[in-house]
Amino acid sequence: MKKYDFIIAGGGMAGLSIAYYLTQSTLRDRSILILDREQKNRNDRTWCFWEPGEGPYESILFRSWDRVEFHGTTLSGLLDMGDYRYKMLRGIDFYEFMQRHLARFPNIEIRQATVNRIKETVQGGFVIADDEPLIANYVFDSTFALNLSEPENHNLLQHFKGWVIHTEKPCFDVTRPRMMDFRVAQHNDCRFVYVLPFDEKTALVEFTLFSKKLLTAAEYEADLRHYIDRHLDTGPYTISETEFGIIPMSDVPTKENPSEHIIRIGTSGGYTKPSTGYTFRRTQTYLRNLVQNLAQTGKPHRPKSWFSGRFKFYDSIMLNVLENNRYPADDMFTLLYERNSPAQVFKFLDEDTSFGEELRVMWSMPKVPFTMALFSVMRRKIVG
Repeated sequence: MKKYDFIIAGGGMAGLSIAYYLTQSTLRDRSILILDREQKNRNDRTWCFWEPGEGPYESILFRSWDRVEFHGTTLSGLLDMGDYRYKMLRGIDFYEFMQRHLARFPNIEIRQATVNRIKETVQGGFVIADDEPLIANYVFDSTFALNLSEPENHNLLQHFKGWVIHTEKPCFDVTRPRMMDFRVAQHNDCRFVYVLPFDEKTALVEFTLFSKKLLTAAEYEADLRHYIDRHLDTGPYTISETEFGIIPMSDVPTKENPSEHIIRIGTSGGYTKPSTGYTFRRTQTYLRNLVQNLAQTGKPHRPKSWFSGRFKFYDSIMLNVLENNRYPADDMFTLLYERNSPAQVFKFLDEDTSFGEELRVMWSMPKVPFTMALFSVMRRKIVG
């Protein structure tokens, strides 16, 4: 049975990212095996995120903007993002960058295989992939599925359908992406559209929902066509690419370190922010910290303070408001950006704020529904 220093179970964004950060550390010469059932050779997703300054992937960003459009119920127009930029990274560009980079290291093996089992043993993390037994000092696992059915937790889904469309006439302003456009029927959910222009005739139009249930394929497409016809002066257009995704928005407790030799990363490790579904930038930050600690101490533990747990409580309150329809989502997000600067909102959602800043953001929200959500969360989480 072959043994590695590190086995990475799942070669998606989180798995490839931790391999990248390992190569940027003193651990770059360790034996690493990356397992994934897919080849990662197509543009299967797009990551969009805000970030101050420059990040690790500036050279492969597809687009980057210093201002964005927002369309809510009582606020509509351009948002000044301050020091932040809104960044767009295509999946295929990320995968190809990682493949080129990792190919420089002969100690890194990438194998297309299905992970059948991961188990803790005295000798290390034990993995069966395509019925072959493997073992490693540490296994980084992004394949573990969270339990999204426990009633004491809030369990919503962020799901989205996107089209890259090409128009016959110029109709997109490449300097004005639409980050959130709530001018769609809400149906007691949280529903909005992104419009991310590539050039004057090409854009990604993405319909996004926060809800408990998925739509049918026909429903996603009908809402996309309705939005394009009503809010984009495209004229005739063609669809060149499609994407669909589902991200859990759940406050289910996660175990990043379930055992001595197994470490869960990505959504499996709780890296997805429950109240927004944002994962990309949090994953990069968390994995950098994890690898740094591993290189310094020999232990793959990400340093965390007990006080940082307050953000999970905030997330639960927000999820409770959304799950129980305590306040219209389009009005709620409008108030968030109407009463706070976008930079302050981004900083709060990135969990970089002080407690005083957090109180100011929370005080800007509707008092009655959020107070009701607060007591509901305490009852569900504390009382049981």
